[in-house]
This record gives sequence, C-alpha cells and structure tokens, in this order.
Amino acid sequence: MALIYLLLLPIFITILVVITVSRFLTTSAASKHRSLPLPPGPKPWPIIGNLPHLGKQAHISLQHFSQLYGPLISLGSQLLVVASSPAAAAEILRTHDRLLSARYVSTGLPYDMMELDRKAIVWAYNCSNDQWKAFRAMFRNQIFSAKAIQSQAAARERKAAEMVRFLDGKLWESVSIGQVVFAAIFDSLSRDCIGFESSETANRLKSLIWRMMELGTSPNIAEFFPIPKKWDPQGLRRENTEEYKPKHHRRQRPSSITAVHRILLSSFGLAANLSSTC
Repeated sequence: MALIYLLLLPIFITILVVITVSRFLTTSAASKHRSLPLPPGPKPWPIIGNLPHLGKQAHISLQHFSQLYGPLISLGSQLLVVASSPAAAAEILRTHDRLLSARYVSTGLPYDMMELDRKAIVWAYNCSNDQWKAFRAMFRNQIFSAKAIQSQAAARERKAAEMVRFLDGKLWESVSIGQVVFAAIFDSLSRDCIGFESSETANRLKSLIWRMMELGTSPNIAEFFPIPKKWDPQGLRRENTEEYKPKHHRRQRPSSITAVHRILLSSFGLAANLSSTC
C-alpha cells in the first residue's frame, strides 16, 4: 500500500501544481481587466472557465444567462462577450461594426495577426488600405455583382441538379453530405471566380481547401487553455504549415498556373505576394 501511495505521489503533485498555476494566471488576468467595464456573467472556474455552465445545450444556457445578466454577457477565463438580444446585436454588428469587427485567428494557423493583416482580406485588421479596397471593389463590382450572379444562375442550377442526381443514385448507400455539398459549391465558385471547373488544378485545390477546412475546424486544446499554446500539443500548427507551403513555392510552375493561383489566393483570403517567388 505504501508503494502505491509513493507511485501516485508525483501525479498528485503535478495536479496540484497545474491547479495552482492556472489559478494564479486566472487571478492575474482578472486583476488586469478589473478596471475595464466588462459585462456581467457567471464566475469562471479555474482551468475550465465557464464550460460547466454551458451544459449540453449551449443555446438554452445562453438564453438563461441573458435573463440573469442582461443582453451582454462575458464568459470564460479568456474574454468572450455574447450579445443575446436583437438590440445588442444591432449595436455590435451595425452601429459599432467598424470598431468591433475582427476575425478570430486560430492558434493552429502558421501566421500571426500582423502577417495575416498584410496577406489576407478575410482576417485583415486594417480595412481601409488600398489592397483591401481593391479586393472589395473587385468582389462587389465584378465577381458578386447582380449581373454576374444572374449570368451564372443557369450553371448553378445545373450543378445543383447534378448533385441531386448523384445523391439519388446513392440510394441506401452511406454518403458524406458535407463533402458532396462542398464539392458542388466549390465547383460553382471556382467557375464564377476563376473560370475553370472539373480540371486537374480545380481537383487539387478542392482537396487542399477541404483539408485546410478540416484542420481549421478541428478542436484545439490550445484554444481553451492558453498555457500549452506555444507547444502545439496536437500538432495542428505543424500540419497547417505543411498545407500552406505549396502556396509559397511556385518557381517551377508555368506562369498561367501562377496567375490562376494568385487569383485563387486573393479570392479565398490569402493574397500572398508572389512576385518574389515566381
């Protein structure tokens, strides 16, 4: 029995140290933000924050929180503000949209916020520079204008009919609806935005973007607990780095393919500067 206690002692000490350090970090973070006018909310637990308060049906829990704390609620050891009423949502999304607009950058991405601000329009922090304005004008006036969308309506209807026929032919078979719908949407967007469909390049890019979506939506423990963020415990940042590498090395590719890739990167949010690599 004494031997068992001796073997379990390091585990107990490790748990105690983790709880103590997490409690210290949570208290330090709270003391830093204590002077800020934060919305009310349930008190977070050490390490796990407000996860126990959300339960299995988070939308019901948030509705209950709105009755207790009002239209604005703060949750978690890492600040999360929830707008639970139409009026509060309108204030955030319409009245103060430019001030509060942001794109959450996953810790699994191989870029920091400053680099994404220079290369992407999806996560761009500065929405008033010339590059962002040029992309916005291109999407509004050319790619997604009413005339352009109307001109491609018949093609989109054909693609939707093809998807329905494909699913009809898979009766009583197991089908991944997510992949089928993604393929149909990607084919439509690639035709509308870039001008190719069902080509080898489109298939490669389709597989690449699907993989990036899988990695980007994978649960990441570093998103909830900031302590292991630097060590990338699940290897998501390393895998994302491998997937993003082909976007930056095109010295051996034809100029026509490079032009297509430049348009694709601009369209899907990674407007990388390829002049130094092509």
